[in-house]
Amino acid sequence: MTELLLGRRRMAVFVALFLFVVVLLTTQFRSPDQRAVGPLGTLVLTALLPVQAGMVRIADSGEDLWRQFTEIGRLRVENMRLRAQVAALSRETAALREQAAAAARLEGLLELRDAVAYRSVPARVITRDPSHWFNTLTIDRGALHGVARNSPVVTPDGVVGRVIEVTPTAARVLLIADSRSALGVLLQRSRAAGVVEGRGSDRLHLKYLSRTAVVNPDDRVVTSGLGGVFPRGLVVGRVVSVTREEGALLQEAEVEPAAALDRLEEVLILLPRR
Repeated sequence: MTELLLGRRRMAVFVALFLFVVVLLTTQFRSPDQRAVGPLGTLVLTALLPVQAGMVRIADSGEDLWRQFTEIGRLRVENMRLRAQVAALSRETAALREQAAAAARLEGLLELRDAVAYRSVPARVITRDPSHWFNTLTIDRGALHGVARNSPVVTPDGVVGRVIEVTPTAARVLLIADSRSALGVLLQRSRAAGVVEGRGSDRLHLKYLSRTAVVNPDDRVVTSGLGGVFPRGLVVGRVVSVTREEGALLQEAEVEPAAALDRLEEVLILLPRR
């Protein structure tokens, strides 16, 4: 009995839904405006509208994401290109600065060569003793270029040293800062005479100055021409301090070399005129 009632109810619901669909279709078909959607179409559109809007938003989001991804890739490529360009410009700038510095040093050497009454040979420093930075160095000019033992070596700033060993294509130079080096000098202002000795450091020792000689800091020290090695009047350095001991007959001073002995790259070798 119960199953019979359930079957009749199902049949009634099916018939009602069928009639409802027929009525809706009839209404849709008989609509005077053929372009109107109608109740059924409106119902379908209403149900699909959220889904369609969601799909549009998803599509827009995907398009924005792809646009951002491609933009990031383009920016990365552009960044790499700019980095490479900056690196190339930095290398070019460093090379130009080095060339400008070398040209300035060469110009100074040429001016000095024209000023001194000696023949001169420019040379480049090729090695130096790493354990005794202020002692010796080697230059790329030798006997084939006229270089001989005791040839003076200078820069536009001042005296560097003298040649102590010569080969056909190279020479070894003893710097004035070496403890084996000594040269006669004058104080340019007072004309007081003395001797400058090296100490293996960035300071020279000026000794044998008369007790009565006037010596002040910043006094310029030049070669005296005595000894037969260095010509007269070459700049050696400047006085940085003076020592006057009580009761001593002589006074002493510390001298800062005029030439940058620890940063030499090019030098000038002075040779007797033929």
